[in-house]
Amino acid sequence: MTSKKLSRIIEWKGVVKEQMSMEMRKTRERLQVELNKLDGMKVKLAENMETMDSIYSRGDVDTERLELLSNYVIYLDKRIKEQETRISEILNEVEIKQSSLRNAYREERVFEILRNRIADEELRERQSIEQKELDFNTVTRKTNK
Repeated sequence: MTSKKLSRIIEWKGVVKEQMSMEMRKTRERLQVELNKLDGMKVKLAENMETMDSIYSRGDVDTERLELLSNYVIYLDKRIKEQETRISEILNEVEIKQSSLRNAYREERVFEILRNRIADEELRERQSIEQKELDFNTVTRKTNK
């Protein structure tokens, strides 16, 4: 394989790596959106719990309102658990993409090293051929004199 072919492979690997990086950024952005949603749900849950506590502490027990708040707290708790599951799935996806991206960097580096070695070898071969030609020309000039 020549260094030119390896350069094309490295270029292609770079494009693939860049696409993977963009996918990783999008997944991390999606993760952040989902984390923000979870934070919002937790804030709402805390606010409702405080409201329920203040109703109890005032002694103003409005059973309908307490039942509504209680149902809403149960609903929020269920949504929080679902959101945590969704976040866990996205975190797994991030880990998989990070691993793939690390492998892409490694593959690209391996091909760069291989290209450099082949280029060095090609250079040594050219230098050797040039040296042999110089030696041949030197010997033929000496024999012609």
